[in-house]
Amino acid sequence: MNILFFITPKSEVISVCDKDNLKDVLNTLEKYKFSSVPILNEHGNYLGTVKEGDLLWFLKSNKSFDDSILENTNIMDIPRRVTNETVKIDTNVEDLFIALISQNFVPVIDDSNIFIGIIKRRDVISYAYKELKKIKSV
Repeated sequence: MNILFFITPKSEVISVCDKDNLKDVLNTLEKYKFSSVPILNEHGNYLGTVKEGDLLWFLKSNKSFDDSILENTNIMDIPRRVTNETVKIDTNVEDLFIALISQNFVPVIDDSNIFIGIIKRRDVISYAYKELKKIKSV
């Protein structure tokens, strides 16, 4: 099976830009009720994933929620505690499963590190559940 069967394309993925400030990213997470989002640059390269925990630890270490800190801190200056594993478009399903064990979504990139989309753990589990139900009903 090709992993592209599970992909949510870039056009449907909420992401943030590497030039965004902390306040913009917090607003994006709040608006869409996400706990993490991919970070892309203006060329569409995947640069990482920022998570709520990264932001909270940063704010705790600065001991401030002051607007000046939120507006003057670039998202790329926030330390990320965990690096999300990516997969390439030709990755096999077994390797995808390994990445999904510890991530809610896996960013999919091409050979030039251009972001193609994401594969959500929920979508893969839903597919597997439907397939198991088919087998049980036979």
